[in-house]
Amino acid sequence: MYTRSPAKSRPGKKLHVLLPYDMEVETLTRLPGKSLMKFLCVSKIWYSLIRSQRFVASYYAAKPSRFIAAFTNSVFGKPERLFILSGEEEEEASSSSSSSSSSSLVANLDMTIPSVTLRHGSFKYSSVHGFLACSEGLTFIICNPSTRQVITFHCKANGTCLGYDPVDDQFKALTLLTSRYDLIHNPSLMCMHEVITLGRGGRVVSRTQVTSPPYRRMTVGLCINGFIYYGASVPNQTEALPPPPPPVFVCFDVRNERILSFITTPKDVLVWKGFTSLIEYKGKLAVVVPICLGGASSFDRFNLWILEDVTKHEWSGQSFQLPSSLPFTLGMGERMISQGTNKAGEIIFSPSTLPDRAHPFYVFFFNPDTKSTRRVRIHGVADTEEFWSRYGLTGICCVSFSPQHNDSIAFL
Repeated sequence: MYTRSPAKSRPGKKLHVLLPYDMEVETLTRLPGKSLMKFLCVSKIWYSLIRSQRFVASYYAAKPSRFIAAFTNSVFGKPERLFILSGEEEEEASSSSSSSSSSSLVANLDMTIPSVTLRHGSFKYSSVHGFLACSEGLTFIICNPSTRQVITFHCKANGTCLGYDPVDDQFKALTLLTSRYDLIHNPSLMCMHEVITLGRGGRVVSRTQVTSPPYRRMTVGLCINGFIYYGASVPNQTEALPPPPPPVFVCFDVRNERILSFITTPKDVLVWKGFTSLIEYKGKLAVVVPICLGGASSFDRFNLWILEDVTKHEWSGQSFQLPSSLPFTLGMGERMISQGTNKAGEIIFSPSTLPDRAHPFYVFFFNPDTKSTRRVRIHGVADTEEFWSRYGLTGICCVSFSPQHNDSIAFL
């Protein structure tokens, strides 16, 4: 049996224990990102460890994903504020065999960003490798809920989207500079883009320009495995009375900074244009298209289009029937959209605006395999009078719900 020597057991004597590096990493990766930010002040050794690229990568790989709910105090409210909440996702999807079931999750406030409003129609922000990004006019905002770092920089046009290059561990922002009005007057005009490369400290490392054949952008962008995708239309230049421009998906290579291809697309994929929901489905680009017959304000069926082969431009499509209808008003009313899936492969539908004052906030999980739907209440979002008063909410408040956000303690 091991016994400490008398010299080591004297009162006031400090006992220093050196843990192996792997054990330190294993211990620290179990902690929340906010706690690690406080531990940066403990010692120079811990500061160097937590900020090292090796530990940042280990932490990102080890932490389970969370859901993010971001909302603004009002579409037209002053002062403008963006609130970001998050919560732990379910370990496993419900195994209930019924066509529908209910459960709940809890959201807690992570951070508040002043002078930012999610405008109606641009309600979706992007979650890219631990960072969130959204546009406020010509200002592009990137933040990390774990570190509370906020970066803003000026763009030359609206509609900037964030991409991540996993090979070089590099973030880049893409902006289409050529407007649709320029193309109306000159359909053969080459499109000009600006690529902004971001470095440490949130500084802009470089701004380069990239050209491509003409097109008109139609949707927000989505970054998957180092490529940014968004829907577009290509003008027809050969006939006096051209038919409607064919839909495509623009594929931008983040690492090599070039428009890789225009992916031909079935016309039904982009039927809703700006209201089209782009998601990542089992590692592939997918599009959720609600079927609203006769201009109905709700849908109980939707089509799921999956880009099966990027090189061959091959898509697969399947229709699904929902157990009950979901709203889809194109105006300022209530609308359910899809913003992604969870690890179980369930497609998640969420509102684009907060519900009426002090009403529960629900998201819906649809399982394509079992054809069942789960209703999940998000506690801590819009469901009490105290919530509305605390955040100064009035009128129509846009909200963006994102599943499977991976925590990162990286700093730009």
